[in-house]
Amino acid sequence: MAEIMPQTNEITDANETEVEEEIRAGTSTSAEDLAKEEERALADFLLPSGASLVSIKITDHAFIRSQQGKLYTVYKIESQRGKVSGDAASAQCTPWFVYRRYQQFRALNDTLRPKGYQVPILPPKKLIGSSCEPEFLTKRKLDLSNWLEQLVRQTQSSPHKILENEEVRRFLTLDADEIPAGLMKHHPDFQKSATKGDTFKGDGPKTTLKDFELIKVIGKGSFGKVMLVRKKDSRSLYAMKVLNKGNVVKRKQVEHTRTERRVLGRTKHPFIVTLHYAFQDPEKLYFVLDYCAGGELFFHLTRQKKLTEHMARFYTAEITLALDHLHTLGVVYRDLKPENILLDEQGHIKLADFGLAKEGIRETTEGTNSLCGTPEYLPPEILDRRGHGTAVDWWNLGMVLYEMLTGLPPWYTSDRKKLFDRLRSARLQFPPYVSGNAKSIIQGLLMRNPAHRLGGRNGAEDLKGHSFFESMNWEKLLERKVSPPFNPCQKGLSNYGLGNFESEFTKLPLESNEDGRNLDKEAKARRDKKRELASQAEFPDFTFEADDSPMQRAAKD
Repeated sequence: MAEIMPQTNEITDANETEVEEEIRAGTSTSAEDLAKEEERALADFLLPSGASLVSIKITDHAFIRSQQGKLYTVYKIESQRGKVSGDAASAQCTPWFVYRRYQQFRALNDTLRPKGYQVPILPPKKLIGSSCEPEFLTKRKLDLSNWLEQLVRQTQSSPHKILENEEVRRFLTLDADEIPAGLMKHHPDFQKSATKGDTFKGDGPKTTLKDFELIKVIGKGSFGKVMLVRKKDSRSLYAMKVLNKGNVVKRKQVEHTRTERRVLGRTKHPFIVTLHYAFQDPEKLYFVLDYCAGGELFFHLTRQKKLTEHMARFYTAEITLALDHLHTLGVVYRDLKPENILLDEQGHIKLADFGLAKEGIRETTEGTNSLCGTPEYLPPEILDRRGHGTAVDWWNLGMVLYEMLTGLPPWYTSDRKKLFDRLRSARLQFPPYVSGNAKSIIQGLLMRNPAHRLGGRNGAEDLKGHSFFESMNWEKLLERKVSPPFNPCQKGLSNYGLGNFESEFTKLPLESNEDGRNLDKEAKARRDKKRELASQAEFPDFTFEADDSPMQRAAKD
């Protein structure tokens, strides 16, 4: 994780600002503009251009109490799109859900009608009696569901493409898969009518820091730290990434943090870290992730100096499958480097740290213009702000493969100006011991024109067909049936695998003054009360529990 366990020659957060200034004149972006950009990215991710909905319906309703104490109804809309150009043949179009109030349906109706869309008649607002009566809500849910289906069906084939309308896209995607805070399955006045045993994901106690036993610090950076923790009820080990909200806001990493939470919450893959829980308190954000006892690939690379081609091939193949999965979801990673490649207990890789990921990117050469990444690994199209797409991840894979085989990224120098010049135009040179197949695939991955780059045309299929991977069984690899070439935990987890982490981190105390734990309790309580509202507003809908968590399994039983 780049900001948690920095490479000795890695650019710090302060230096990253200098890098931007060296490359271009910096321009400040307002929080409002950033929020709108994230909304558009989420909409493009869920509803890419040309997409149609194969299913849209209201499946449930619930209740929320406003800050003024008023109780109102929200309806759960579940949607699923069909495949579009660029989706892999095996891609699964995952459904998503949003919660909306009746007044949001009304607002959408009133917005679309004057613009010439064929809008069906919206079910009217109830004027007499309670709008929370179970019988009324059952009918209202059905009527609104029919309204949505007709809206999409009537306009999908018309000149007015409904799914290209910004208000419709926002209505269908904003806060996707997020449970509104304080959601109640049953109205208090009608609780007795609820079916016994009826459960809901939003009910029950939430996971907090008290549910974990803190064992060791395994990483630390400018935003916070990573700790090895044990869940008290299941005794399972996890890595808990703790970010200080003040530092995240100060360094303008709010949107990156939100993106990481959102991407991790959607991604399920054997070679990508799994997010099990996410929660927050007034001062901190908590990601509870897979504990990868093998540590960072960078840790082992610096000790072995370089890897054998057999090892490099294995890791590169697993990374290829992970990147292919992200691209299938419309996500470009943009931060592939040895520090973000973790090894689990058996020696398989898992990608981590998705703060620089971007959603809604399905083209190889275009989709976003952000300047981001670690300078040593920047592809020319990002460096020159020409616009970029998923092909940047294949460039980074070529850089990492070269580094695994030689010990350093190509064109490496501590002189920033020389580095950027080399990344743009320097000749790619290899030590004599690098094989012809390895040279060939690296040269293909490091083509400076992203349209000609290996992976730039057919994605991962370009790599799978390369002679470098001639002996690779991709199906068995995806099933984790290919034995890793290196076991980072040969002695098991008797010491939690802590020998695979830098001692400068594992020797740190779990609690420190900078964590705010040793402050005067009364003063801390007063400060927490003042910051509570502001902090929750900065990171809304951060809370997350994986569907297969013990709490979720208990709710389903």
